[in-house]
Amino acid sequence: MTFPRLIIGKRVPMTSVRKIVAVIDDDIDITTLFHDILCENVLEASVYAFNDPIQALKHFTENQSNYALVISDLRMPGLNGLELLKKIKNANPKVRTVLMSAYNFDEDPTYVEYMKDGVIDSSIEKPVTIHRLCQRVREELNEYQSMKV
Repeated sequence: MTFPRLIIGKRVPMTSVRKIVAVIDDDIDITTLFHDILCENVLEASVYAFNDPIQALKHFTENQSNYALVISDLRMPGLNGLELLKKIKNANPKVRTVLMSAYNFDEDPTYVEYMKDGVIDSSIEKPVTIHRLCQRVREELNEYQSMKV
């Protein structure tokens, strides 16, 4: 199955200390909406959106020291959200991770294990309100900042 690849990001000067927040979902409408919302409401971060989890992982690998938060959908072709977040946490355990899905994953044994092991820091159920999305991103960025101290 193929799907459109999208990489949207605000360009920030290399000297900037702003951290990266990435949203990964194979639904282009969701990534576009989340990107636009977060760019308007979470000014302390550079926001990137990806429709291809492999491209997202590549970008993360090339820029992992600049990442603060990764929000990933659960079900995506090529690399599901659980495995993507595991790869990200293995590469940089300080990065905060959020799994989102319209499906009930609370009973999934891999999800439960990854929550227990700290691979997934929190989750968001879709559909999510704009207020809740921005609130969760701010909470995770605050947690990221408090871990750095």
